[in-house]
Order: sequence, then C-alpha cells, then structure tokens
Amino acid sequence: MLDHEKHFVPSTPEAEGIDPEGIRKFIAGCLDKGSDLHAVLLIRHGKQAFSAFFDPYQPEDKRHVYSVSKSWTATAVGLAVSEGLLSLSDKVISFFPEELPKEVSGNLAAMEVRHLLMMGCGHETEPPFPEDGATWAEAFLRHPVPYEPGSHFLYNSMGTYMLSAILQKVTGQKVVDYLKPRLFEPLGISGVTWDCSPEDICCGGWGIHVSAEDIAKLGTVYLNGGLFEGQRILPESWAKEAVTAQIDNAPNAQKDWEQGYCYQIWRCQHDCFRFDGAFGQYMVAIPQKDAVLVVLSNTPNMQAVLDSLWENLLPAMGDAPVPEKAADAAEYRCPLPKLAGRDFAADYACGENPLGYERLEIRTGQNGGELRFFAGTEELCLPFGLERWQRAHLRKQERFPEMLVGAAGGWEGNILAVTVRHRNMPHLNFIRLETGAQPVLRIFSEKMEEIFCCSLLS
Repeated sequence: MLDHEKHFVPSTPEAEGIDPEGIRKFIAGCLDKGSDLHAVLLIRHGKQAFSAFFDPYQPEDKRHVYSVSKSWTATAVGLAVSEGLLSLSDKVISFFPEELPKEVSGNLAAMEVRHLLMMGCGHETEPPFPEDGATWAEAFLRHPVPYEPGSHFLYNSMGTYMLSAILQKVTGQKVVDYLKPRLFEPLGISGVTWDCSPEDICCGGWGIHVSAEDIAKLGTVYLNGGLFEGQRILPESWAKEAVTAQIDNAPNAQKDWEQGYCYQIWRCQHDCFRFDGAFGQYMVAIPQKDAVLVVLSNTPNMQAVLDSLWENLLPAMGDAPVPEKAADAAEYRCPLPKLAGRDFAADYACGENPLGYERLEIRTGQNGGELRFFAGTEELCLPFGLERWQRAHLRKQERFPEMLVGAAGGWEGNILAVTVRHRNMPHLNFIRLETGAQPVLRIFSEKMEEIFCCSLLS
C-alpha cells in the first residue's frame, strides 16, 4: 500500500504478524557470518513492516546493485513482448545482421531470445569483453556455442547485455528510457540511471542504480502476479512465467543456487524466488507469507544471508497480528573505527601518481576533518567524522568521479586513517596517510589490497 508520495505505508512487525525477535535474529545471523549490512527492508501485506538503514546509508540512496539489474532487463523484455515488439522465439542473430561472424554455427543460428533469458545460450564459458575494437555484440556472437541452446545452464551477463541491445533495436530507446513510462512512473520510481557500453547501450546484466524501495516495488509486482496497488503493470502470464524455473542449474554447493533459474530471476528454497546481485544485493519474494525482503550489503557469503532468512525470519511470520512488544528503538550503524582526534593542518605536493593528484591539503580537529585533493583547476573535498559517519555528495568533475559517500576517520599515532563507504555501491575504501619523515598517501580496497600510493612533499 502506497501513500500519495508513492512510498510504502509504514506499519510494525507485530501488526503484520511478524515476531520482531525473528527480525533481530535474522540481522544478528547475517552479521555473525561476516555480512556488512547496509539496508534491510521488509514488506508484508503491501506495507512496510520493518526497515533498517545502517548509518551512513540512507533510504533515498540510489546504488549499483550489480546483477539485480538483470531482473529489470527481463521486465523490459516482458513489456516489449506484450506490445508485440518481439517474441521469445525470435532468433538472436536476426537482430544483428551487421555483427555476425563469417561462419554462423548451427547452435548460434538456433539461439533464441528465451535462451538469453534463461541463461541457456549454449556457451561453455562466458563471452569476454572485446579487446580488439569489436562491439560487445560482435564479441558475443563470435564466441563458440558448443551446446544446443536451452540444454546447458551457464550464468552469462553478456547474454543479458544482448537482451538490452535487442530491446534498444526494437524500441528505439535505451532500456532505462523505455521503462520510464511503463514501469518507473507507475511505481513512483524516479532518478534511475544505468551504466552503458561503449556503444551507448544499457549494460543490461549490471549497471542499474536504484534504491532499496525501488527494488521492493518491482519484487511486489512479481509477488502479486503483475499487479501493484490494483494496477496492472505486467501481464499476469509474464509475471508468472518469469518466476517459473526454465532450466536446471544444479548441482551447486550453495543450496539456493541450484533450485532452478527463471527469466533472469532465481528460484529459492521454500518455494520462493529472488533477484540477486554480487556482494550481497537481494530481493526475496516469499509468496506463502505475502512478503518481500530486500537486503543491501557487502557480504563474502551470499548463502549465509539466505540461511539466516530461512532459519530466523521465515518462521517468525505468522498468520495474524501479534501483541506489540515494548522495546527500545534500535540504532543501526555500520561499525566505526576507534581513533583519536587531533588538531592538525598540513599541505603537501603529490609525487607522480596514476590519478594525477598534484596537491593534498589536510585539516583535522576533535570532531573529524577533511582531505582536499587537487588536480589542475579542480579539487575534491572529502569530509570525515570522528566516531561518526559524515555524509557527502561529491559532484562529478572532469578529473574526479561523482561519489556518494559516508566517511569516518582519525589518528593512530602519526597515521591518519579514514574509512570511506560508497553509498552508491556496496564497496568501501581505506585511506592511510603517513605523516612521518617521509609522508605517503595510500588507498586500499575493502580487502586491504593497495590500489593507490604516492609520496608527499611538504
């Protein structure tokens, strides 16, 4: 149920028949297994039964959700089919007469749109990105197809890109633009962006930037057989077919990755289905409980999150409201580094470095500070809090990318340590500035792999 601003109407777990202890155990189970949770959103009976956004992440953040993008692409295919613009039995090669290899194998010739949807293209390995100036479509079409299409499951993001390319050919629009009046606007979704290939085609299999609530809305459409708030968004036949297993994807060491694959949607245990993106981006629809769960995270073990759902949250969903339980409001916050404050100011010239930084200014105090990076006439200011997350929207410049961040830092001896969480993606970086006799700036990935280093001159 949406209010006039197109948000889910807030409710409580108890009013929607959910024992809040099950939610607490679900979150604890994820954290105990090493998941870095960013957002948990639970919709039941069309209402927002629970939401938690872990500071510095916010409900309005649009983030790259990796392969959750695939489910949006498949939705666009369903809409195009309903408009008569293409058929699932259309041959893939029919859309790319100028990009075909000199010899078209029988299996490539037999490949249909439905095979792209079900990850049954017939490849043994996923087509690589071209390094010889070929288009992405050419790279896909020249890749060997040793299996009969539809007979062999292989997870294939380039196959989803081909769906996006086909949609752009038959609609005359990028997928993100095609979906705007047909899906985004009816669901009250705005501000969606989608990364594109060098040919200016939406990547399809990855690259969409949406919020947790946006994902929950699309999940609700599929949960309700194509309806949203009584409005028909997708044909019922497509909404049901798209979440029905189309190809066998067993065996797999992870139980929820061998329940069958649908149209860019995974089947799960307990007769559920999900959208699924790398590093722990999920939408799990639970039909028997009339519920949709969205989790945004950075997790090394994606099965662990689903295990906690099945073990803790699923049993907590009853058939009737439960008594309200008095409890202190929980504070959800990503872990903060324990560091010291210090009044400090310094300006450095940067040694040769791959990012072209020329100068660095540092200002810190008892509540945090800021780092200013200079390149040519441009500067990027990164503020950070001490034992608190400082949010900032760093605008795109010619030399600096756009960044939506939350940062916290302080001092460990003569080292300034800053953690930067990227709110528009699941990732984070660690900045370490050594201010001793030979100052050095280092930037590390979330796995503590050094990705940048430059010497500094006072």
